[in-house]
Amino acid sequence: MTDQEALRRQLNAMVEKAHRTLKVAQEHLERDQSEFASSKAYYAVFHMMQAILLTRGLTYSKHAGVVSGFSQHFLKCGVFPKEFGEMIQRLRKDRELSDYGYQLSVEPNSATEDVCAAAQIVDQLNTYLTPFLA
Repeated sequence: MTDQEALRRQLNAMVEKAHRTLKVAQEHLERDQSEFASSKAYYAVFHMMQAILLTRGLTYSKHAGVVSGFSQHFLKCGVFPKEFGEMIQRLRKDRELSDYGYQLSVEPNSATEDVCAAAQIVDQLNTYLTPFLA
């Protein structure tokens, strides 16, 4: 297997995981499980950001590195809309609240916004990745 084929397989696996994760986020939202919906919405975007970064040979070991790297290499230079940065920060904040908070939780309206934002971001990142997946 060539390096290009290995990259294509890895990217396909990452994109498929992102889509499965987004579907789970939507299912949690339908069941009024706001915290789980927000957490999975973030992770769907996180997997896509990792895949996008990998197209440039970039990998990071921490969430902050992935978000920062994506911002530096894809948002600041205009590959994707700058608004994605705000959306991703919101998703990350709600994911942390959902995963680690005990007394505060993500409200249903916020979870709905999170899942919608994640779907929008995943869709645009998927379009960008399409040539790498074939």
